Amino acid sequence: METEALTRLLSGTSMLAPRLGRAGLSILTTARLAALAMGTKSLWRDELGDLFCNSTTSCRLTCFDSAFPVSPFSLFLLQSAFTSAHGLACCFLWRLPNSQGKSAWQKGWLLNRTRQLQLHALGVLARIFLEGIFLAVFHSLYGRYPQGLRCPASTSCPNTVQCTIQKAQGKDAFNLFVAGISWGSIMVCLMVLYPAITEIFQLTLHPAKRQLGRPLLIECA
Repeated sequence: METEALTRLLSGTSMLAPRLGRAGLSILTTARLAALAMGTKSLWRDELGDLFCNSTTSCRLTCFDSAFPVSPFSLFLLQSAFTSAHGLACCFLWRLPNSQGKSAWQKGWLLNRTRQLQLHALGVLARIFLEGIFLAVFHSLYGRYPQGLRCPASTSCPNTVQCTIQKAQGKDAFNLFVAGISWGSIMVCLMVLYPAITEIFQLTLHPAKRQLGRPLLIECA
């Protein structure tokens, strides 16, 4: 029971998803959380402190803000928070209940096989959307993490600000690794989504094949 709940939480899928797909998503989510935990204590511990510039502290901060409107690490943390919230929602939705606490309408709705599949497919699509929107923002803001910064003179900083970034290569590799996890998650989600969509179409075209959902999903008294 505990293993199944953890798998639902990490993968954000129900038992309608193939085991290989659920395992793949769980491994990718675990790898992302581990990378973020390690990054907090090493590469991204003091992002501004890794910036060495030929200017005052205020100009260094201005240059940093103009180059990084949203820090890549902050973006990945926000992405992880959203995907974790999605996994938590799926965990509660697809939990194995003693039927107390669920209305007869809800239990009946979830016992319908087609509706189970539709809800399952919707959850997978939501995961794809969450991964995709953060990837789009990341790639639109940052191609590769820069080795240095050069900010032109402005009213607040009369001289051109030039900075070098410590650990730039490590941060670039970290960004590509976490972005790769997101791309991998999308690919696995698409593989999980395909059989669900196929079965939904089959049940829609052949209503006689509709059956009750798997008894391990919902248990009615």
